[in-house]
Amino acid sequence: MLPKILSRCVLALALFGAVGGTGRATPPGPSAPPAPEPRRIVTDMCGRQVSLPARIRRVITAGEGCPAMNAHLFALGQADTIVNGLPVIPHPPWKYQLVFAPRMSRQPAVAPPSGMPFLEVLQGMPHDVVLVKTPLLAHLLSERGFTTACLFWRGKEGIVTSIRSLGEIMNCPDRAQAYLDYYQDVVRRVAAREADLPRSQRRTVLYLQVSPLQAGALSTASTTVLRAGGRYAPLPDLSLENQVLDPEQLLVLDPDVILVRNGQEKARLLADPRFSLLRAVQGRTVVVVPYGALAWTHATPEQALGILWLAKLLYPKRFADVDMAGEARAFYHRFFGTDLTEAQLQDILRPAPEPPATGRAEAPPAP
Repeated sequence: MLPKILSRCVLALALFGAVGGTGRATPPGPSAPPAPEPRRIVTDMCGRQVSLPARIRRVITAGEGCPAMNAHLFALGQADTIVNGLPVIPHPPWKYQLVFAPRMSRQPAVAPPSGMPFLEVLQGMPHDVVLVKTPLLAHLLSERGFTTACLFWRGKEGIVTSIRSLGEIMNCPDRAQAYLDYYQDVVRRVAAREADLPRSQRRTVLYLQVSPLQAGALSTASTTVLRAGGRYAPLPDLSLENQVLDPEQLLVLDPDVILVRNGQEKARLLADPRFSLLRAVQGRTVVVVPYGALAWTHATPEQALGILWLAKLLYPKRFADVDMAGEARAFYHRFFGTDLTEAQLQDILRPAPEPPATGRAEAPPAP
């Protein structure tokens, strides 16, 4: 009798526990809402106070300067945070951006190369921050509810200030400092080898856009030239970013070395009879600038490579031991997280003429 009573008690207790003593099952209660992610206040390059999450997972690079902002993100190991694609233009020169960030080939463009982004596209893209180049665009997008931060680069310290600012925005100051240490080390290495070189023996250089004829990217190209130990061709006003030239002005400047952006520009200049007497044409020192994520002469992280490459070009005996393919390989592995093949490295160092227009950059095929 006792065992039967005990068994009934055990069964009753079990049922009581199952229904919570209420006679009916208690539905599970709502889960507690996740704790809000901590935020921080960052001052962007326009002097604006921006509230950002502690960890940035999704970045939109919008409007003018999109490819350069991408390159900055690559250098800080943040390629996977970019949620947009590249601008769609004829003859896109950015094929290696799709090597450094393959996902961008499947992501939508959010803006033309310059001008107002496509608001209807932006509104459908979750983001932690939209990087823009100008205060006006930052203000316009902020007024429409987007979290924006300014990032731009210009002048002698352009790359230093932009990398440092992006390190704060992305909350990775150590990565930013590692790049800046590398950049300053390149500048010191080059300066040490040229310390005894008098000004009169330093070669003159001009970064030239041939069609239409103008000296372009002055604030950044001139910085690269000066830090490589050259002298920038004596243009009347280096405060201008682009200066239209006439053929007579170019003949008067007559630089030792002319840098151009691609093989087609080089071919045009060499074939133009008006410029046949230029020293750079006669001496075959019209040179295509290496192009990875962007041109190495510009104020993006590859400018460090550009300084070393140009120093070797200007003074080959002083830099005879510098292996630019090796330097580039190590750079892209360390900062962009990409191991390039030998064929890709040579393609970057000696860019081929642009392909026919396709409207969208295509990654170079694996060799």
